[in-house]
Amino acid sequence: MSGESSNTNESTWRRMSSLSLFVLSALIFVADWGCVVLTAHTGRIAAIWVANSILVASLLKHARRDWPQMIAVAAVAYFFANMASHDQPLTAAGLTFANIAEVLIVVVPLRWLGFDKVFSRTEVLLFFYALVLICAATVSAGIAGFTLYYMTRAPVMAVARSWYGADGLGLCLLVPFLMCVKPVAVREMFGRDQLFGSALILACVLAVTVMNTVDPKNSSGFLYFPVLMLLTFQRGLAGGAIGLAVAAAASFTQVYMHRTSPVVAAYSISQQIAIVQFYFAVIGFTIMMAGANLDERRKLERGLATAVKRSEASREEALLAKEVAEQASTAKSAFLANMSHELRTPLNAVMGFSELIKSEYFGPIGDNRYREYAGLIHGAGSHLLDLITDVLDMSKIEAGKLELNRESVATVQIIRDCVELLEERAASAGVTLRVDTVGAPRAVDADRRALKQILLNLLSNAIKFTPSGGSITIAARPAGSFCALSVADTGVGIAAADLHRLGNPFVQLGKNDANKPGTGLGLALVRALSEMHGGTLTVESTLGAGTTVTVTIPLAVAQAAAA
Repeated sequence: MSGESSNTNESTWRRMSSLSLFVLSALIFVADWGCVVLTAHTGRIAAIWVANSILVASLLKHARRDWPQMIAVAAVAYFFANMASHDQPLTAAGLTFANIAEVLIVVVPLRWLGFDKVFSRTEVLLFFYALVLICAATVSAGIAGFTLYYMTRAPVMAVARSWYGADGLGLCLLVPFLMCVKPVAVREMFGRDQLFGSALILACVLAVTVMNTVDPKNSSGFLYFPVLMLLTFQRGLAGGAIGLAVAAAASFTQVYMHRTSPVVAAYSISQQIAIVQFYFAVIGFTIMMAGANLDERRKLERGLATAVKRSEASREEALLAKEVAEQASTAKSAFLANMSHELRTPLNAVMGFSELIKSEYFGPIGDNRYREYAGLIHGAGSHLLDLITDVLDMSKIEAGKLELNRESVATVQIIRDCVELLEERAASAGVTLRVDTVGAPRAVDADRRALKQILLNLLSNAIKFTPSGGSITIAARPAGSFCALSVADTGVGIAAADLHRLGNPFVQLGKNDANKPGTGLGLALVRALSEMHGGTLTVESTLGAGTTVTVTIPLAVAQAAAA
């Protein structure tokens, strides 16, 4: 079934393509033969020429792969239309060649430059007019002039002049409207909301036509220009094109009915046709320039309106997302605050009982392994309590709920307190702890608990990543109105490319193992707490040689004044 469907679709495409080519050839034939017959009394060269405009617009609206077929059927139509106009075969072939050459000179550069996709732009329209009037119509007129000279001995210049005027003006008048006027714009023009205004302005065009026909001596044809411009400003290119078509058709009809103004009537019929054609070509050029700019402006206005709507929608979405995020943050903070008590209470019990067992408070333990296990339970509980504290504190900082209780804290004393708490852990890891407080400031302005947390986190990290036999030095030095607290280790170090990642929550460098557990919150918490104090965090490290982490904390008021 699928194969049959595919074959059916393919045959339908071929039938549609053949029908399109037949319609194109029919249009070219009728336009060619009709213009020759309609203006036969002006000479062999038609005073009006629309066939090339139809072919140019058709080619520009189709893919280039379709051009050979389209040009072939158009050439056949040109040839037989000329034969129907009583031309000799060689004459018909020469004139066909002139028309095809003119069309190709126009369409090839436009397609090559991609101008067919942006035809309504002012610079593209100017390029098109120059291409037609300077190149295409000139070459085509030359070929036609020499063809008729050799076949009928017609004067070359006279033929070329007539051909150039008819073809050049025809292309300039029709192609821009065929390329730029969209069917949807015409439908909008006669839609329910625009119908009355469109009909009213078109009635003005018809009124000028009636005035011209009834009393041609008044020369009221000049009124076409303001009326058509009004129509263009009100309804865009579609309105200008329809009005121009009505006015041009009426004016050419008046020429054939000999109802032109006395000034125009003094010329021959072919000259009158050329004058009318030139007049409407100028009006068409003006309409195209104005209409193209108006359409571009309206597109920009629609684009701007769409962008404003999208911006408003994005703003509403952002506000909604912000509200949801704030609600989530509030819920998270409330959850963690509640969980703080729920987690700490049983954990403290675990640690308390494990401490009692490890110390053999109620008597000796029968097996040393139980004492070891109690110590492991107590150590794991201590580590878990530290993690819970870090997570809760980080959550409070992010939610802006952590408040500092700042006081004057003795620098040397708090350093020694932190070192004493971690001496046993450092000794177990085979790491030496050193304290360098020579010249250290006496006191800093800090939250005692937060400052202790900063130092403990830095020392814990240093112990964790310093191999056995290494050393850690904690130092304090004045730095202007700040105290610089640094922890330097001889550990594994950090690659320079990874330094920028440090201090972000839940970021850990390298592979974790059972001996180096963690969440990556330690350094992030240190950064956040130091910044809450108005200080900074800096990290200097060399891979394989060690790391130095420095935080700055403001000096106590008296100490800062002395500094």
